[in-house]
Amino acid sequence: MSAVAARTPPRRRGGRRLLIALLLLIVIVGAGIFWVNRSAQAAVNVSATLAVYQPTASVARNGGAYAPSTSGAQVQAGDSVKTDTKGRASIELPDGTLTRLASQTEITLNASHFTKSGTLLDAKITQKIGRTLVSVQHLVSGATFQVAGQSAVASVRGTKFEVFVKPDGTMIVKLFDGELDFVGKNTVHLKGPPGVQATADPQGNIGSAGPIQPDPDDPFGPALAASAQVAVGTTLGTEQDYVGAPLHNGEQQQYTYGYAGGSLVKAALGYPGSAMQLKVQAPDGQIYAGSGHSPIVVVVNNAPAGIYKLFVVGVSGLGTVGEEPFLAVASVEQCVSSDIDQNLAVRRGYTAKDLAAAVQVSGLSNLSVSIAPNSPAGAIVTGTGTYNGVGWTGSVLLVPHGGTIEIMAVGGTVFGVSVPAQQIVQQIGSAIGQDPTNLNPGFFVDRLFACSSVVMIDGHHT
Repeated sequence: MSAVAARTPPRRRGGRRLLIALLLLIVIVGAGIFWVNRSAQAAVNVSATLAVYQPTASVARNGGAYAPSTSGAQVQAGDSVKTDTKGRASIELPDGTLTRLASQTEITLNASHFTKSGTLLDAKITQKIGRTLVSVQHLVSGATFQVAGQSAVASVRGTKFEVFVKPDGTMIVKLFDGELDFVGKNTVHLKGPPGVQATADPQGNIGSAGPIQPDPDDPFGPALAASAQVAVGTTLGTEQDYVGAPLHNGEQQQYTYGYAGGSLVKAALGYPGSAMQLKVQAPDGQIYAGSGHSPIVVVVNNAPAGIYKLFVVGVSGLGTVGEEPFLAVASVEQCVSSDIDQNLAVRRGYTAKDLAAAVQVSGLSNLSVSIAPNSPAGAIVTGTGTYNGVGWTGSVLLVPHGGTIEIMAVGGTVFGVSVPAQQIVQQIGSAIGQDPTNLNPGFFVDRLFACSSVVMIDGHHT
């Protein structure tokens, strides 16, 4: 592929200092105010974020009635999510643990607790019916993640697996990578790769493990293949996925991806068994195309900054029903301090030093800020210091939320005494004059992640 033309240097915006200050207020506000309240829990309830790839996906709040929902909605413990015959969706926890829902699937998020240091402590999902594909990030010692069916439970640690619950209660678990315990009336341990699967009958009797069996109705094969392709050679946290409606011969679907430039953009298209084409139009107008067997991979080297247009074209063999394409797009970014706003694409990168240096608060001293090294779907920021002579600590999660930034306080101490996370959130909102669960940085946030202990925020102007 030919290299793109030379481009003008990126512009820098004056709003960076304000955004840094807002981020730092998260970990310092409340330290000298709420220390008198000495009741706090060891773990914090944390919500998941819903993404709707294809309508309809509905949410039922704490056992209530289902109502159609949209991307960016928060799913709390006790809430249920279901998709209809055409719906495709996912819920993602702040650590990047992702649960994809196929059509005609219903789950309940029973529990989602994070530690006061910002890591996942325990999460449990009950799957009533349908198919889910789960990618669990590496869990710290003692942490648990479970998916429960009618008569058996899959208990995992840092792995990728699929759960299929049939209408009669039969539960099939396919493990692609990592390890899990499949527990019913007996326990079967699964370990991969290569992929293995086991089945529990409606009474909880689990058969022996064996190779994954071909299933023409399984929609997650193309997704696994495409996502695996774009993960190679790109920066963790930059991937965005799209699930298209059934595509027919001669039809075309369009998607976009914002990239502030610097290296490469990589796209992979997965689909069941027809013939499709993938075209990527760079901001400078050049078009890069690929076709052939699934997954199709297209790479734009020396990728210019701006908004990329991606076209999925149905070529042949898609039939009257059509086929759902799965498109994954990722890029390479330098995990460094940055403030780029060019051709409608935005990239902000904040090191711990950036954050600490930007804060000017009367009475604050001995400030130290740290950022957890790597997180693909958010960032853990921790601060320590002294406020008017009082020692304090605080930790928060920063996550993307429907194009904005959400602050989730997970813990704080003053005089060594725990401060309830919800009180910290309330005080943050009072101090900055904004809802801390819906901070607008001045552009639409596409991705927020941490790499090499740098908070990276990618987005675009609408």
